[in-house]
Amino acid sequence: MLHQPDMVSSKKQAKNDIIGSVQRALRITELLARYPQGLTAKQIGLKLDLNLSTCYHLLNTLEHESYIVKDPDTLLFRLSGKIGYTAFAQATPAQLVTQLTAHVNDLQEITGETAYLSIWDGQEITLSNIVEAAQTIRVKALTIGSTHGNHASALGKAILAYLTPDQFDRYFAERALPAYTTNTITNLSSLRKYIAQIRQLGYALDFEEFMLEVHCISAPIFDACGQITASIAISLPVTRSEKNSALLIPKVKQMANSASRTLGILGYIGPTGSLKGFV
Repeated sequence: MLHQPDMVSSKKQAKNDIIGSVQRALRITELLARYPQGLTAKQIGLKLDLNLSTCYHLLNTLEHESYIVKDPDTLLFRLSGKIGYTAFAQATPAQLVTQLTAHVNDLQEITGETAYLSIWDGQEITLSNIVEAAQTIRVKALTIGSTHGNHASALGKAILAYLTPDQFDRYFAERALPAYTTNTITNLSSLRKYIAQIRQLGYALDFEEFMLEVHCISAPIFDACGQITASIAISLPVTRSEKNSALLIPKVKQMANSASRTLGILGYIGPTGSLKGFV
């Protein structure tokens, strides 16, 4: 009992040492972590019972320090990768597959076509997930774990297009470019020109280059540092592609952008990403 007054005094002192603005800022980050799609300043103020003016001051400070980002179109605030990267650091391929599986499922559902995910680990491009659609034909020789044919597939080309020149050269240093069909690009000079177009368009196509009668549409996925880390795609028979490609390409790009946004919010960094800019 002799020490009780000291304990009470210590608790009071600790409470007095709490800085209210820091506490409120931390509560904002905790709230945004529960709403990855983002919230407006008004929504944040209502949920945390904050005066709107105070809320804006806190949000502006967090945005200035790059802990949150504001969408200029929707005015929604979201967490940036600055917080997340300290928890996740550099993600393993298995972690990336786990985090991106929902996007592959969503792509299959919104397109009705078989959807795929490939991961770039810094050395190899590996097909890591397939979500089958009942109506689509099966692409032969395309199974989880496959690492071949990336110069011919849309999945592979969507990643190859965003490698650095050194990464590209190392990747093909000991790899041939075999022809899978008469449409396959089989020399590096032509492939370099082709992937330059992919960078301009933001998506990759495979017009019967990997398998006859099959078209594929793919788009790149970037990590929290903006480095290429994966690609997402759909495959469909030529007959459906000719009718639906114009509608499907934006959906594939949108899902890839959503996946990149998810990795950015969570701070996931691929094997070739750098922490520079976050610390």
